[in-house]
Amino acid sequence: MTFNTIYRAMPLRFKTDTLELRPIELADLADLVQLANNKQLHDVLARMPHPYTSEDGLYFINDIANGTDERVWVICKRKGPMMGVVGIHLRDGQPELGYWLGAQYWGQGIGSQAIGALMDEFDIAAPQEELYARCLKTNIASKALLEKVGFEITGEDNSCGQHGGAPVWCFNRPARDDIYEQDAAE
Repeated sequence: MTFNTIYRAMPLRFKTDTLELRPIELADLADLVQLANNKQLHDVLARMPHPYTSEDGLYFINDIANGTDERVWVICKRKGPMMGVVGIHLRDGQPELGYWLGAQYWGQGIGSQAIGALMDEFDIAAPQEELYARCLKTNIASKALLEKVGFEITGEDNSCGQHGGAPVWCFNRPARDDIYEQDAAE
């Protein structure tokens, strides 16, 4: 399955009990810059520049989030302001999960709820595709979050964008069809 097929099969918007995931828009620029201009985020994310400027935000909205190899959704309370983003992009031809939350939203269960909702939709759109993720080994909270939502550590690497050479955990979540086959066999 190609990323374009996955991209078209994923919904533009979806909701959880308390959250809405929707496409990022130019109207989100001020919130994006305010949340992303945080050294703590820069220190744990592969692609987050610091300082984070309006130009960085425009590039992210126009070229990355709405590009051909990535799909990004804003995480927000229903009708509320942006709290972060979650998305899927291609890395070495494989779908990889990416996400971040503004620091004021850490530790509230928002990340696991948003990622869980995205994975549910991904499983419908691409039931035979595995989903990958990575996080810096120093990012213990992200490691715990990925494990909480069903990812398993598959190895280590040292290729993490702006932190090249820094050790990272590599994660995998089996394809939905593989999970169902395992459950049926047990």
